[in-house]
Amino acid sequence: MKVAPSFTTYRSMDAACSAPQLVLMLCDGAIRYTREAAEHMHANRFAEKGKAIESAIECIGELRKTLNLADNTEIVRQLDQTYSFLATKLCIGNSSRDISQLHQVADALVQVRTGWDGLFQKLRAEGKLPTGEFAPATL
Repeated sequence: MKVAPSFTTYRSMDAACSAPQLVLMLCDGAIRYTREAAEHMHANRFAEKGKAIESAIECIGELRKTLNLADNTEIVRQLDQTYSFLATKLCIGNSSRDISQLHQVADALVQVRTGWDGLFQKLRAEGKLPTGEFAPATL
């Protein structure tokens, strides 16, 4: 099993990358930690599962912090609600030991990441996002 970078690594990348890179990295981290949590749950490694879920929730929390809630636009409100729902669903899956909840969260996070990636590619194609600020840094 591949070990995911620590959440601290993602936080330290904040100053070293662009906003689009950070959003994609946080999505990747949340997906990775959620999948790890499911693997740990399946193997009855509950301490490791708890740590992975905590890291996934922290990544989702950081994604929420990237939203400009002062904008009060529909998309910002929907993303905020989505992130909140996914974090709650992780907690429910954790406490009920329901691995299907974790798989659902991972799948939803993949969709969120795909949406962000598509938006960033569109902005880059329109010249509104510099090429160098798009690709996530490799950890």
